[in-house]
Amino acid sequence: MAEKTILVCDVCGDPAVATVAIRVDGRSLNKDLCRTHLSELTSGTRAVRRGRPKSTALARRPRKTSARKAATGRGRRAGPRSRQKESTAAPA
Repeated sequence: MAEKTILVCDVCGDPAVATVAIRVDGRSLNKDLCRTHLSELTSGTRAVRRGRPKSTALARRPRKTSARKAATGRGRRAGPRSRQKESTAAPA
């Protein structure tokens, strides 16, 4: 005996024409949709651009710097700073 799997729309129960994958709050989800609900989902969408996404103002955050680095203007790009060894001898 043969079995046949028929996908139905998760919204209305009509025969599904596509399965879409979505990611919400770090969870990957699949949903089967009929032609009507698929067209509702895809209306007003745009194609994905190739390459690295452009950063937005919300995505760009200033790097955290300590108060000392901010006051002296020294960041990661500055070279190593040499320290002079302090004398431990007591003044005479």
